[in-house]
Amino acid sequence: MLIPSRAFRLCAILLTAIPTAVAAQDKPDFSGRWVLVSSSTPDPSAAQILTVRQTVTRTDVRGRPMEPYFSALIVERQFADRAATATYQIGVQGGMVGAIVGGGGAETRAETRHSVRWDGNRLVIETGSYSGPSRSDGPYSERSEEWQLDAAGRLVLSVTDRRSGAQEASNTLTYQKD
Repeated sequence: MLIPSRAFRLCAILLTAIPTAVAAQDKPDFSGRWVLVSSSTPDPSAAQILTVRQTVTRTDVRGRPMEPYFSALIVERQFADRAATATYQIGVQGGMVGAIVGGGGAETRAETRHSVRWDGNRLVIETGSYSGPSRSDGPYSERSEEWQLDAAGRLVLSVTDRRSGAQEASNTLTYQKD
């Protein structure tokens, strides 16, 4: 009688763990080491290797279980001459606005913003920095990255850069898992 009881408890534990693991999987997991295999536009500044970790949060701030979700994306980009690491909090948007008032009431304004959100199964990362009362009044730069997995399981990054005084530049980078 002891063995069936143990088997029943083990099955019960496994059955309660399955929905938790599946719930975090409704969005793609980009974790892994990715090597650049193609670029729609030649770009020597594109990272040759990406090492990605996606954090899963399973408890609330009080430690109580909750439906798991991807809460952060940690990306190490390896370039020919350096490496850079960035952490993106998924589902967070924010920024800063500052101003300096000079003589005669003239104001110099600076603003930055960032947003990381899901759009279906694509992760969208947007950043921007601006100077002046509006975007068109001063130097600005904006970057948008859309992360998704294609049918072959490759990581596809669609990148768009906008800067004052320059044409919009777009590139599609495809990475294969290493």
